[in-house]
Amino acid sequence: MNTADPGTSGPPTTRHCYVSGVEQERFGPIDFDWFHRAELPTLLERRGVIFSETDAEVVRPLGFQLTDGGAYTYVPQGRTFTVRRGTGGAQTVVELSHDAWCAFAWELKTCFALLYADQLTVRRGSFGQLARWEPSLRVALSDQALFDLDHPVRIEDEAGCEVDLTKSFTLEDPVAEMRLYLHSVGFVLLRAVLDAAEIAALKSDVSDALGRARPDDRRSWWTTVDGREVCNRVNYLNDGSPRIGALGADPRFLAIAALGGTDLRDAHDRLDGNSVVIKVPGSEGGLADLPWHRDCGMGGHPVKCPLLNVGIQLDAATADTGQLQMIPGSHLGTSRLPNACEAEKHPVVALTTEPGDVTVHFGHTLHAAPPPNDAHAPGRRALYLTFVPPLTFEMVGPGQGYNDVLFTRSEGRVQHVDQFS
Repeated sequence: MNTADPGTSGPPTTRHCYVSGVEQERFGPIDFDWFHRAELPTLLERRGVIFSETDAEVVRPLGFQLTDGGAYTYVPQGRTFTVRRGTGGAQTVVELSHDAWCAFAWELKTCFALLYADQLTVRRGSFGQLARWEPSLRVALSDQALFDLDHPVRIEDEAGCEVDLTKSFTLEDPVAEMRLYLHSVGFVLLRAVLDAAEIAALKSDVSDALGRARPDDRRSWWTTVDGREVCNRVNYLNDGSPRIGALGADPRFLAIAALGGTDLRDAHDRLDGNSVVIKVPGSEGGLADLPWHRDCGMGGHPVKCPLLNVGIQLDAATADTGQLQMIPGSHLGTSRLPNACEAEKHPVVALTTEPGDVTVHFGHTLHAAPPPNDAHAPGRRALYLTFVPPLTFEMVGPGQGYNDVLFTRSEGRVQHVDQFS
């Protein structure tokens, strides 16, 4: 089945779900009043705890106001909340269309995607309150588990022993062991998957793609270094490189994808295709240095997860050159994005790699890509393949992706949300 633009409120689908005994077209329109009067109170009673202890202390009444006049307020009550009609007592009021609210409720678009696309207006209070509420709303609306940032998770093996979070594997290791590690921890590091000749050939193709990239091509991301525009990401490399385009069918990468799920398929023609990420020392602005995030952070979690990102390391990754960092076990639930102090409560793992190594992580795992420590380090490059479940191909058409919304501001160039005026 072909699809509508990812994030629209009602893409064609025959899938249905049953909520409180009422059959709802999955990802279709939701009756705003029925949902708030009947469905949401039932969900809240069933879910129990919605907020973490820290979130419960800081969230304030949040109101949703439709452009056609319907309005309800979510009122915190301990570690859950109640629903009231109208927005008279709301400290933050968010106005949006019914279509946009449906997309938000289904998690086809997150609050950040709606903000980038100018599809919501904060009439009272702050956008920060909406962002603080959203993970708890996912717990309430979609029954995702709460990943508690306040308390670190101990990850144990089948014998009850704590898992070695620094462990790495090769493709010669037992598949069952690698699969269990990935599903328990949320990521896995594979050593020496590609040889030096293969890496050299891929580097050449990446260099050609960087030479073709332009700031206004809507397929690349740019940052500024000392007043110069510098490319820090290029998408759909497979369109210009048969070698890169064939990676998703390589038996090694098919085996890696199967660790995440036997039905996962290469998304080379959508969701940014095969892309390269470049760590640029001294970058200013844009999204060159990503803070803690999830790869479904713009939306589509119920559509594309368990998304598996497979990163071919073209250069060495160290603290000096910039390296991927992971919070183990965070893929098993949802939470707001942690600040530095909250992340330090967890056993953050920095992945140190050599050219030819491959990092594998679920897109829902909390991860970060901080800037290189060495201001003079060469730009480290990692080439990514993305594997997703079949539903993604029904919901997202060729050339489409949830990150497309990032190009809707500043003449089609990607900006960090902090740069918004």
